[in-house]
Amino acid sequence: MSSSSLDFQSLSWIGNPSAEFDSSSQRPVEGSKLAGIIKPIKIGNVQLPNNLVLAPMAGVTDGSFRQLCARLGAGYSVSELASCKALQMKSTQTLEMIRFEGNTGAYAVQIFGSDPDLMAEAASYVESLKICDIIDINMGCPVSKVVKTGAGSALMKTPELAAEIIKSVSKSVHLPVTCKFRIGWTENSINVKDFAHAVIEAGAKAITVHARTRQAMYTGPAQWQYLEGIKDIAKSIPFIANGDITSEENVLELYERTGCDGFMIGRGCVGKPWLYAQLLGHNEYLKPELRYPIFKHHLVDMLMEHGSTAVPLFRVHLFGYLKNHPHSASLRRSLCMERNPNVVLQAGRDFFNNR
Repeated sequence: MSSSSLDFQSLSWIGNPSAEFDSSSQRPVEGSKLAGIIKPIKIGNVQLPNNLVLAPMAGVTDGSFRQLCARLGAGYSVSELASCKALQMKSTQTLEMIRFEGNTGAYAVQIFGSDPDLMAEAASYVESLKICDIIDINMGCPVSKVVKTGAGSALMKTPELAAEIIKSVSKSVHLPVTCKFRIGWTENSINVKDFAHAVIEAGAKAITVHARTRQAMYTGPAQWQYLEGIKDIAKSIPFIANGDITSEENVLELYERTGCDGFMIGRGCVGKPWLYAQLLGHNEYLKPELRYPIFKHHLVDMLMEHGSTAVPLFRVHLFGYLKNHPHSASLRRSLCMERNPNVVLQAGRDFFNNR
């Protein structure tokens, strides 16, 4: 597929959030800068159109954003983290969070917890809903309310328990089971390689490693040096790198340093969902005149998904889109409590049309 094979007629979904999902934008462009690095991969029995992954982000990766990123090329997306206890109780809020009526392509529901039996029950229930292709286990969330339960990145301190969770969940479902974790708990206890060995031997079908410790949270540069050698441990199991991926140069350097099989993008695509298209070589999506239509599509789709709560939920994306606005600070102040979608649309229109 050449970079000119996607014409504006094929981009008509941008003006129609309910348009049928078209997977053509997920195919890497032959001859593009990252050709051979961005490519299809397989997780268990799930074939992915490419190895660019939308990271799970609480309050960010709802159905609308997952679908938008998939339309713009992301080959795979992961839900916001869902509590195994909330799933066991069939919490309406949690179920609404992981379900989505639209097509997002290949999709994993990510669950968290520290009890192997409860995690297995939750995974089995999710599988019964037939809403996803993969079950992902969160072993990297650094927030206190998760960590204090022994879940999330706290499992970096208990690799034996992490392995037991993988084994228990894998026995309870037919879907591939994967996990995402960090390089360690603190700078003085980096154990990413031993941890990778443990979860792979327990049956994980793919691993994603965020190149920060729990201590670092989301601050400071990602420590890519600790991802070197992970592929030698993973062998035939896909190893997906995560942390500070915002450009073609980042992807190229990470691949050269680690030989990773895929790239998980989180904050780098907030306010810049067309990053996936850029990495795949689909330059049609990079035209400046498409910026505001994509922005509008995103908000309208969120209104369809969330109703009256959409505008407050959109705020994290809004400030991402407007990050380079010359008056971004004053705009943040004026829009931080805004609930009128027309006002938000006008702010986006003024910004993108004047660039």
